[in-house]
Amino acid sequence: MRRWIPFVLLTPFQFIFGLIYSWGTISPAIHIQSGWPQATLDLAFSLTPLGLLPAVILAGRALHRLAPKTLLALALACFTVGGGIGLLTASPVAFMLGYSLLALGVGAGLSTAACIALVSRLYPERRGSLGGALLALYGMSSVISAPLFDEINRHMGWRPTLAALLGVYAAIGWLAWAFLPEAPAAPERQTDPLPLMVLLRQRPLQWALVIVLMAAPLGSASFATIGHLTKAIGVSSALGVLAVSLMALGNGVGRLGFGLLADWISPRFSRAAALGLNALAALLLLGVLHGFGVWAFAAYPLLIGLAFGGMAGKLPALAAHVAENGHAETAFGLLFGAFAFASFLGPFLSAGLGMHTALQGLAFCALAAMGLGLAVAR
Repeated sequence: MRRWIPFVLLTPFQFIFGLIYSWGTISPAIHIQSGWPQATLDLAFSLTPLGLLPAVILAGRALHRLAPKTLLALALACFTVGGGIGLLTASPVAFMLGYSLLALGVGAGLSTAACIALVSRLYPERRGSLGGALLALYGMSSVISAPLFDEINRHMGWRPTLAALLGVYAAIGWLAWAFLPEAPAAPERQTDPLPLMVLLRQRPLQWALVIVLMAAPLGSASFATIGHLTKAIGVSSALGVLAVSLMALGNGVGRLGFGLLADWISPRFSRAAALGLNALAALLLLGVLHGFGVWAFAAYPLLIGLAFGGMAGKLPALAAHVAENGHAETAFGLLFGAFAFASFLGPFLSAGLGMHTALQGLAFCALAAMGLGLAVAR
């Protein structure tokens, strides 16, 4: 039983930084109460993966020299300080830089790399399943956070509600960190990390990065726009809140399930299955956008959540599979960084091109990613 204590202590960090996936519930409340433009709120969502991108790549490199627990302390400091900066003023710029970029972006990048490194070193034979489980909790945070925010917001308003959530989450995080043990040294700790350009010349890693960049933006755009999409197609607001929870549930189950698939069968099979679900969700969405049946939307939130989560859940095992000569932690930083950048592209394109145009274009990209994935597998 004591062997699993470190894994249990890592779970609060996933709920802390997974708060970003409650944006579908938080964003409408901010829009109504503060009057901030929708484009500003879409940009706020997209800044989180934009901040996560360099943080997770640098963290993957730094893990050759820094202990994962040290990186987790830096992540919690970003969350605590960034949340305070974002909520102490009424400025949307301060909110975006503090809450979206520093707290949930940079903080999540450092935390994700550190947590995956810890499970990889403490439980190397279960890298895929336990790494996927942590990423699942990260994606499922909104199953608790979104309804909790929605309920408290009715009595207190969005800003005190969000401040209370941040305060409680930060306190739990620092308490868990205090009891977390140090991890053993990385297997490749005795060698210097490969230069990024050398690592990027490895062909399997190149294809993996391209596929992630093509497939993942549809899921992130859906997370950012699901509340507005439900209104645009005539679905009630209550079902809109349900859609957010279904996407979060699918996101979490996908991260866990496809991490398990990577361990049980193979990382390549797990990737192909995630791309297939993503393509199916894209076809359903295209049908809804072109008026071929609103009924198809009933399955879309759960399906796109499963696909989006699956593309993240397979990454710890896939990184070890595609990285030649070891360096799995650096490869994971690159792959998750690409996933983060793809997560930025989705809402960014939605804000710039409009929801309908962006979702339609990203659906076609998801279909193309499926084709490319099959070609690479062969």
